[in-house]
Amino acid sequence: MIECRYCEQTFAEESEIREHLYKAHERDELSRIDRKRVEQYVDEHGVDESNNEEHQKAGQPAQRELRTVDTSSEIYSDDAWELSDVEALSTDEIVEKLAEHGIETSETAFRNRTEDLSSATTLSEQWKTEYEVDATGYDQDFIWMAAEVLWKRWAPDVPNKEQIYEFVQEGRDLREKENRAEACDQWLTAWEYIVAVTPDEITSIDEADRKLPPFLSLEAFIRSLDSDLATVAQEDPAYHEHRLEFCREVCEQFPDASDEFLLDFRHFVADSLAELDRTNESRPELELLIEEYPEDPWAYKKLADSYWLEDPGELTREEMERTAELYRAALDVDGPLEGASIVAERCEKIESRLADTETSDPE
Repeated sequence: MIECRYCEQTFAEESEIREHLYKAHERDELSRIDRKRVEQYVDEHGVDESNNEEHQKAGQPAQRELRTVDTSSEIYSDDAWELSDVEALSTDEIVEKLAEHGIETSETAFRNRTEDLSSATTLSEQWKTEYEVDATGYDQDFIWMAAEVLWKRWAPDVPNKEQIYEFVQEGRDLREKENRAEACDQWLTAWEYIVAVTPDEITSIDEADRKLPPFLSLEAFIRSLDSDLATVAQEDPAYHEHRLEFCREVCEQFPDASDEFLLDFRHFVADSLAELDRTNESRPELELLIEEYPEDPWAYKKLADSYWLEDPGELTREEMERTAELYRAALDVDGPLEGASIVAERCEKIESRLADTETSDPE
């Protein structure tokens, strides 16, 4: 079935929608591909201007004379296909148009090609080389657009780089409408596609960035998504779990990212575990950070807080000593520590409590 995008009627045959567009819609409201459908109807039925006038008198909108584009020359080289034009074509029409350029394909052949590819653009370049295609003028962009549209229809389960843009842009649109949770969902899908199209041997963000479409700054995208996940999680705790999974995947996917980047995202893993009340998992994460990044004050502070803020009245002497040790370490390292005065105050309190326990212990 073919759907009219202007009134949502559906038609079984291409000839039926051509007639419908000619008789029921004004030329100015039609997309370029639908104007060409009207041209085909006019050519097939030998309709002239008087026919248009008759339709108008009968209460139907008139169709003004339409220009036929000569695709065999570059007379209209400034005119070109738009992706929406190709999307409006049926699959058979796209295949027929490709055949006009000498490209023979089928659903099976197409899917076989996508198994070893991660980009519709790469597939279109293969076609051009294999079939010695020289598409210029009006058709210069048709080949890659056809590859992208057919990929969506014939291989929707196979990720490609072009689809990343769609998910990212949809997320941006949703965020502008204040639908931040739905935006995160779209961006998480974009992340899944990024992982899928990034070769296993790539282990750094900079290297991955060079392989991805230029519209995307990968590190900026990753950091922005983490920030939005943390914000959404304040209202919907389920997103703490999404954030945890995402941050872990980022660290696993890019183990050769900068130390600063990895330190940040390992902290985000520990933060998410703490928000999920999985203290038995967050504490070992922080212990590892202390071992691997001894100059980072935040791991000391967060680990100390996990004891002190949980229930200070229930701490054993050993736990209090460890907490005091951690607070002192956080204050002693050279790294910047926001809220150092609060850390110092907590350290004094725990040390005071330790002193009290010493004086109250029997000799």
